[in-house]
Amino acid sequence: MFIRSKYIQALGILFLVFRIGLDSAQADEDFLKNFPKESYHVLESGKQRVGKTSFNWKEEAGQYVFEEISILKVNLFQKQHSLETKLLLKTNKQLQVQNFDYYMISSDSTLQVVGTRVGENLRLEKIQAGSKQLKNILIQEPMILSSILRPYLLAKGLLKKSAGAQSFNAVLIEPSALASVPMSIKIKPKGDSFSVETTYLSHSLDSEVTANGSLLMESADLAGMPLLAKPISKETYTTLKLEGTSQDLVEKSKVAFGKLDDARSRKTLSVRIDGIPVHRFQLNRHRQSLNGNVLTIKTESVPEKTLPLQGIVGRKDLEGYLLGDISIPVFDQRIQQKAHEIVGDESDLWKRALKIHSFVYNHLEKEAYVSLPDALEALQTGKGDCNEHSVLYTALARAAGVPTRMLVGLVYSDHFYNGGSPGFYYHAWVEVFTGYNWVSIDPTWSQIPSDATHIAFVEGAADQQIQIAALMGKIRLSLVNLKPDQPI
Repeated sequence: MFIRSKYIQALGILFLVFRIGLDSAQADEDFLKNFPKESYHVLESGKQRVGKTSFNWKEEAGQYVFEEISILKVNLFQKQHSLETKLLLKTNKQLQVQNFDYYMISSDSTLQVVGTRVGENLRLEKIQAGSKQLKNILIQEPMILSSILRPYLLAKGLLKKSAGAQSFNAVLIEPSALASVPMSIKIKPKGDSFSVETTYLSHSLDSEVTANGSLLMESADLAGMPLLAKPISKETYTTLKLEGTSQDLVEKSKVAFGKLDDARSRKTLSVRIDGIPVHRFQLNRHRQSLNGNVLTIKTESVPEKTLPLQGIVGRKDLEGYLLGDISIPVFDQRIQQKAHEIVGDESDLWKRALKIHSFVYNHLEKEAYVSLPDALEALQTGKGDCNEHSVLYTALARAAGVPTRMLVGLVYSDHFYNGGSPGFYYHAWVEVFTGYNWVSIDPTWSQIPSDATHIAFVEGAADQQIQIAALMGKIRLSLVNLKPDQPI
């Protein structure tokens, strides 16, 4: 019931930490002369060894080839999960990304993303569940991918005492989310080494780098979980056993909140939001009203009037909610066939939405699923958490002609497992258009409409959902009690 991919992406970025593409300026041919050919690091959280990374590079056929492998072990839903990422990246001599091959491998799934520079675009090919999907991202230099920041710093002469303090902005390409993220980099001398601060999605990574580009240390805080990367030998890396996080990341990252006795039946909720810039998120929207930093959510009613499918033909404002994307292949034959099988001859939009809800809720086993959410994979495996429920629902509903949008945010729960405590957990659900208005549906919890503790922060698929990482470890919520005569 949480945005599982957000943890993976945020943790993955920790492993994809030094990755800035060089602009078109010519670099010194010898800038990698003393840069280590290979390096190995352990990732620790407190006393637990939770991950390890290996890195190597070489020059081949007039290009640089960088390879990075990361292994991460985390506790999710009271179960240890291992995640491995592999990245093979090729650049030209100016460190501009030419192509890459990225894998994310878990016990549940294998995701492959192939990136290729084509003109002004980075063409991404996602291969998952036996299907290929394409997406283009406009190239913005410097373009970020694994293993290039330290070579970039060397090429630009920024790891010299004479350079002094420096700062610049860049764009991170995150393969596991098929998205781009703004980043800012600050460098300043620190004794015989250099301090490098990398900021993205309101998170900061503090690193210490030597004059030849070696990484001495890197620290970060993810949703209250401290992480520290330290160099180790190849021999230690080979034999290193990972213990995984001692605390469950779902419980650790929840937003603490007092107990709500009527949470599942609550029709209205007002909360004060602190710790984040509220203007950054889509908080003023269907069901939600923001006044300063006080957000009020009001549950909608089950629609009394609806329209048949033909009633929305030609509605330009709804076209975007009927299209597919790289994880929601609306026009795939398997999705189309299943959608038509579910709705049959029913023409009413709302009744179609209810039929699809019934199928998704009953088809998917409720369990954590470590991968990029994909509608076809969810349909094939028949299991998943809120992400799989939401992408499968969206794909089937849009294939059936029902305008649907995905939402990610927070939802209240007394606990997500026995022994847990009250709070708001990361979650995903959907909204459908009935012909007259939008109505929320939670296909994971079988709520129609969703209760008022569902707080939406972001609308969209994986490339938009990555924004939710900016909330983790920062947002605070407190209950606001409205007066009886106070308008909602």
